[in-house]
Amino acid sequence: MRKNVWLLLFLLVVAGGKAIAQVQKTIDQQVSGHLAGKLLDAKTSQPVEMASIALLRADSTLLTGMYSAADGSFKFNNVPLGKMILRVNFVGYKTLFKTISLSKATATVDMGAVKLESNVKSLAAVTVIAEKPTFTMAIDKRVFNVDKNLASVGGTATDVLKQVPSVNVDIDGNVTVRNGAPTIMIDGRPTTLTLDQIPADAIQSIEVVTNPSAKYDAEGMSGILNIILKKDKKNGVNGQVRGGITSLGSYNGGVDFNMRRGKINWFVNYNVRNRRGSSKDEINRTNLGPDSLSYLKQNNDGHIRRLFQYARAGMDFFLDEHNTFSISGSVVKGNFDNYYNQRLMESDSLHTPLRYGSGINNSQDGFTNYTGEFNYKHTFIKEGEELSANVQYNRANSHDHNQYSLAYVNPDGTPSWDPHLPELRHGDGSGNTTYFTAQVDYVNPFSSRNKLEAGLRTNRRVFNNNLYTYGLDPISNEYGIDTALSNDYHYTETINAGYVSFTGGTRGNFGYQAGLRAEQSNYNGELMNIKAGTYKVDYPISLFPSVFLSQKLKGDNEFQLNYSRRIRRPWFLDLVPNISYGGQSASRGNPLLKPEFTNAFEFSYLKDFQGKANLLVSMYYRNTNNAITTFYQDTTLNINGSDQHVLLSYPINANSRNSFGAEFTLRNQITKWWDITTNANLAHTQIDASNSGANLSNSGITWFGKVNSNTKLPWNLTLQVSANYNSKEIQPQGERKPIYTADMGLKKDFLKNNAASVSIGLNDIFNTNRDLTYTYTEYQEQDRYRKQATRELRVNFSWRFGKIDTEKKDKGRDNRHGGGDDGGGYGN
Repeated sequence: MRKNVWLLLFLLVVAGGKAIAQVQKTIDQQVSGHLAGKLLDAKTSQPVEMASIALLRADSTLLTGMYSAADGSFKFNNVPLGKMILRVNFVGYKTLFKTISLSKATATVDMGAVKLESNVKSLAAVTVIAEKPTFTMAIDKRVFNVDKNLASVGGTATDVLKQVPSVNVDIDGNVTVRNGAPTIMIDGRPTTLTLDQIPADAIQSIEVVTNPSAKYDAEGMSGILNIILKKDKKNGVNGQVRGGITSLGSYNGGVDFNMRRGKINWFVNYNVRNRRGSSKDEINRTNLGPDSLSYLKQNNDGHIRRLFQYARAGMDFFLDEHNTFSISGSVVKGNFDNYYNQRLMESDSLHTPLRYGSGINNSQDGFTNYTGEFNYKHTFIKEGEELSANVQYNRANSHDHNQYSLAYVNPDGTPSWDPHLPELRHGDGSGNTTYFTAQVDYVNPFSSRNKLEAGLRTNRRVFNNNLYTYGLDPISNEYGIDTALSNDYHYTETINAGYVSFTGGTRGNFGYQAGLRAEQSNYNGELMNIKAGTYKVDYPISLFPSVFLSQKLKGDNEFQLNYSRRIRRPWFLDLVPNISYGGQSASRGNPLLKPEFTNAFEFSYLKDFQGKANLLVSMYYRNTNNAITTFYQDTTLNINGSDQHVLLSYPINANSRNSFGAEFTLRNQITKWWDITTNANLAHTQIDASNSGANLSNSGITWFGKVNSNTKLPWNLTLQVSANYNSKEIQPQGERKPIYTADMGLKKDFLKNNAASVSIGLNDIFNTNRDLTYTYTEYQEQDRYRKQATRELRVNFSWRFGKIDTEKKDKGRDNRHGGGDDGGGYGN
């Protein structure tokens, strides 16, 4: 099987290579040339950014022009052969003139380092400060700039995603886009970090790609959320210091430091966060037994503590204008602790109490995550042609401890002498995960409209985990290992992939992209403590085509029609039949679970109203086979050597899930100081799980809405308000009730160049963020209410030193491009 995988990947690359060679041969026959170079300060050898570069004909008339990039580089493609004049002009430097000659023999000229001499008599440069908007839209991607968001300052990636249009986050941190689970990546690559382990202050932006092309991983039925981390590349020494506290007793702090000298760029980031809060979980269940009717009320009340530290450091080495090497590493260390008091009351059909239960359910989980990454990028003389490679290694270590007790008493306060009770147990465990990723990508633009992309990737994850739970036998009064609640497993996952994609277009503003991705995966699991607990799953090579068609019209209108095939593979905890038990509820994995496949169609329309408003309308349809969903079953488990009646939940494959809907996003620049982004998603979902042996089909309409308002006030004040509403969600055996929340933030900038700021944020203003679900089975009906302390007042301070997060631009460039930002702040 693996030989077939690599053979297919090899054929993909060979086919792409042949196409590249053929087109390159055609290009070489063209009567045009290429010119490149890099502008440097003659004294300091530092790159000169945003310099005006013009190519003049022999008669001094303008042929073409551009501005130098952040590293001082410039490239001219498809330049007519012959003699011409290169003119370089930038405020503070003497104007440079150089004669260039291109011929068929020397059609490609690399000037290398072009030194500019300072002009001490020149006037001071005009500084124009332009800010990135909080949210920007394109036909294929939406970008949320985290630096402009106030509600997430001092929080985690979970807090950030709550503010992003199109994204919904529940109280457990589960993320959905258009009612489906997306794949979450960091800097375009998979990660083992959870959202609560990524500090918000380390994030530059969030990219939302609802229907990715073949270039991206096929995992994720609702596309990709790509988290871009901060990495400054501005010249000199600069950085930021920050800290904050909250009304719930939480605190955070951090520092970013960047130094760029010549060919080397260094960066260091450090963040610490201690989050505290309370949590509540309430279950009301009606037992519909064939001979009797009874009721159960269960409450878990307690508090949580999340303490973690995040450190990241690295360097970029700019060998020359064509080759860049980058190396970085990060360490995340923390403890996530939960302390709950649990109470139960069982009643008969007349609601008369039969007995009461009380106890604790505590857990302490610690982890350390190490990541190392190496990147190489080579840019060719031809603009847009590049080769990049990435290798990433990640290892995470964890340790766990839990305590559980539940003792019952009769209504008169006397102990219940049921031999199966009381329940008293404790557990200790540890584990480690290694994750290796390697990929290579190549891009070759044949012209301004056509390009070929190809690449290979391999991912390998290895999980080792053990948990030994010891329960008290009430008869012998001795502790013994409880095999039902213990596990010791080893798990390996390997995914190999290759892709090829071609993008083309016509002079009539019609564009297209066709791609094919091939992925093969296998899973090996072994349960050490359970007889016959070994399983192996080999998923054959699956093909994931994608097609994108776009048409640009006059008046800044653009249409796009696209299709892609997606996959959702079961996560390892979905497969491991390990039982998690508390009170009279339990959950486990399902080793027979299969991956689900989705055919996703999307039609989008983007309209720009002269910079004052942007409208994006999308209609989509998703057909999913073997849809993974949660199944509830009344069953009896043997706990501590005795039988316990519980409501057991585990994942199953339903026959299908069909969803179709429409999404509207409008960013309206009402005035120069006030903009509003409105997002709404309306969808109809139908789930067919009749293959489980019961009539579990369900359908319904859900909708989701979010509003983000940004207002610039006098005295350097900025006000942000956001609100979202999520209607009820249809499930095979019930539904999730609607949820609505609102957040706000106020920031004050001060000191020279607004280098310092103080922000005040209030999350969940009306204290309404909770989870309320209704579930039914043949013999039970259940309402479950869960709530965490989410209304929180945050106060944060930050100070930027060195070169602040702005860009210096000559006045002519700013007038030409409307004052937009072309790379300010933290670059990727």
